[in-house]
Amino acid sequence: MKHVLQVIEEDQILKVLIALVMGALLGLEREYKRKAAGMRTMTLICMSSAVFTILSAELGFPNSPDRVASNILTGVGFIGAGVIFKGDYTIDGITTAAAIWIAAAIGMAVGMSQYWLAIAALVGSLIVLITLEILERKIAEINDKRLYTLYFYEEKFPHMDVDNILQGFHLKYRKLMVVRKENIIEVNYAVRGHRSKMEKLDEFLLQNANIFQYQVQANPL
Repeated sequence: MKHVLQVIEEDQILKVLIALVMGALLGLEREYKRKAAGMRTMTLICMSSAVFTILSAELGFPNSPDRVASNILTGVGFIGAGVIFKGDYTIDGITTAAAIWIAAAIGMAVGMSQYWLAIAALVGSLIVLITLEILERKIAEINDKRLYTLYFYEEKFPHMDVDNILQGFHLKYRKLMVVRKENIIEVNYAVRGHRSKMEKLDEFLLQNANIFQYQVQANPL
């Protein structure tokens, strides 16, 4: 094993190939989930980080071997920012942006011949991206969060005690605002609780004649 690592360390092409494989493995998970940065993106980022790190050590030898590599994080930061999308109530792409950072870090580790560090980072990243997602889903099922927007006609609103309705379903809530638009009242609630109770609340609101319209935003900020 020691002899193999020495051969790889001396062969820069092998380093690039190792970075290519590791980046592809990391990108496979993102590609499977159809994220903005998939297998090709992760592979290129990991491989290019390894190449820049190798070049940095060569060009900066012997006084400043980090002069090129130190700018990798800046470039990767711009790429990561490009995959983050902000909606009205949600932000998507943060995990993919973090995966881009770790792909660059793995590539740099390979470029610096830190193979065990790169392997550990790759395995750890896959564990986080795959297994912790299952845990996140379990937590979200137990403690879901939604934004409810309810619309009433003004004459019916006094008869609707939304606070008591939410309490009846044993949900935690926070009233955000009440807006009057001509003869229509708009009420916004941030609601938290078990997903099954949220589904029962949805059925109740759908069947309630006093509410002529309601909207639900899942996973609000």
